[in-house]
Amino acid sequence: MTQMVLQPSDAVEQTSYIRITSEAEFKESVTADGDYEITFDTTATVALTPDAAEKLYRMLGARIPELRRLAAAISLN
Repeated sequence: MTQMVLQPSDAVEQTSYIRITSEAEFKESVTADGDYEITFDTTATVALTPDAAEKLYRMLGARIPELRRLAAAISLN
């Protein structure tokens, strides 16, 4: 059986920019394919493979302290 190898240009099936605030309704699920899906209101759904979900988790974990500091500094101004 031949395994499909994804290249960086093939790794994202659709591109768009969306900004999500904490006021959005977040729903999560695991699909029959094993993807982790997050739906924000009824506007956007993001489906992540297990490896992509883990990578995003690590990236967010590393940035959250910085994001909180920036948000606190902005709210003081």
